[in-house]
Amino acid sequence: RGKVENAMLKLGDKWRARDFGSLGEGKERLQKMMEDSSRCTKCYACIENCPICYCVECSTKKPYLVPPGVLPVPFMFHLIRYAHVSDSCVNCGQCEETCPMEIANSLYMHALQTDMEKMFGHTPGVNMDLPVLALVEEQAERQRLFETGSDQIYDVFK
Repeated sequence: RGKVENAMLKLGDKWRARDFGSLGEGKERLQKMMEDSSRCTKCYACIENCPICYCVECSTKKPYLVPPGVLPVPFMFHLIRYAHVSDSCVNCGQCEETCPMEIANSLYMHALQTDMEKMFGHTPGVNMDLPVLALVEEQAERQRLFETGSDQIYDVFK
């Protein structure tokens, strides 16, 4: 089992190096993210299918941050999402899988997450303390989730 596990880890490292290498660094990476995400139609599939997103009031829907009805979507939409989720992302791939525009959301999220892990030492899915970018309200929200055992924000069956 150890041999197989090590082989899979090496294969994962190889693919990660290939995928991350194609992203480039710094401004080059940001430019690639901006170009790719410019196809976004703001359907919210990435947010609605993300197991990490649970905010009652999503910042990407605030009109002073992301103007409604504007296409292509301002890059602020993606910056908000990446910044809010990247330190908690476990790379499930649902944001990319459900994107009708085939934007490489999980690749970008994972690249940001690994950079943040190196900087701050927080490993999503392993460290159970609050991530670095956790919102102030997140502590209260996590307490509600713990007390009720429910991840449902709205009771749709009322």
